[in-house]
Amino acid sequence: MSAGEVDDLAAEVVALRAENAALRAENAANAASHEIFRVLFEHSSDAHLLFDEGGIIDCNNAAIEMLRCADKAEVLRLHPAVLSPERQPDGRLSTEKSVEMDRRARVAGFHRFEWVHRRMDGELFPVEVTLTPVRVGAGEALLVVWHDLTEFKAREAAMQAQIEMIQAQQAEIHRLMMPVIEVGEGVLMVPILGGIDGEALHELVGPVLEAIGANKARALVIDLTGLHDADAATSRHLVRLLAAARLIGATGYVSGVRAGVARALVEADVRLDGVTVLGSLREVLGRLSGR
Repeated sequence: MSAGEVDDLAAEVVALRAENAALRAENAANAASHEIFRVLFEHSSDAHLLFDEGGIIDCNNAAIEMLRCADKAEVLRLHPAVLSPERQPDGRLSTEKSVEMDRRARVAGFHRFEWVHRRMDGELFPVEVTLTPVRVGAGEALLVVWHDLTEFKAREAAMQAQIEMIQAQQAEIHRLMMPVIEVGEGVLMVPILGGIDGEALHELVGPVLEAIGANKARALVIDLTGLHDADAATSRHLVRLLAAARLIGATGYVSGVRAGVARALVEADVRLDGVTVLGSLREVLGRLSGR
């Protein structure tokens, strides 16, 4: 073997060693990356599951606990259909909607949405689902992440209940601020105090009409002396209240209209047909009593 051939062979050995070192480094990096993924997968507080066409192929401990299964083997034996109720809250079949969610994930690269799943003891629970298409070996799969929303939904429901309670209390306060008072034979008066919105006036229609019927009232007086200001919606509801009273036989009277309220009535372009407007409650009561 010539000196040149020896040199070429030595160079080839060096190149092979370098290539082998590079491969070892790449394998080490891949192993490290795989280990990092495995740690994240196994120890995440969110449930992670891998699905392929055959069903569940892997899951982490959080998924086992979330589903209340005994171990991973039990999870892997499950058919995906048993993990959801027949229908989702929007009424759609879970089997039908899940196909659409998978398709969206594959088209967009990932898809996030809310879903209702079912534990092995039958309890339904809400989750935020993230679907991500991945490759496992030579095949395609979906990495599914479930973030349990049970506590969040409970807090949300509690907050909504509190809001509804506050709204009910406010409605009751409005009702108490606007009592229907009998101020004479066949004469009812509703004093409007402070500030009031159109919705509160709308809710007042029923109680006022009931009071007119119960008392066989011939007149309804709306005293606005205590109303500081009004908007267009309030003005329209005020006129509708008086019109409704007129339909069941009670003549409408309005007293104590302030400048701000008068301006709102004009700007709302409402008409007080058949309604007598006087400066004060005393004037209205005097007219009704014949004084």
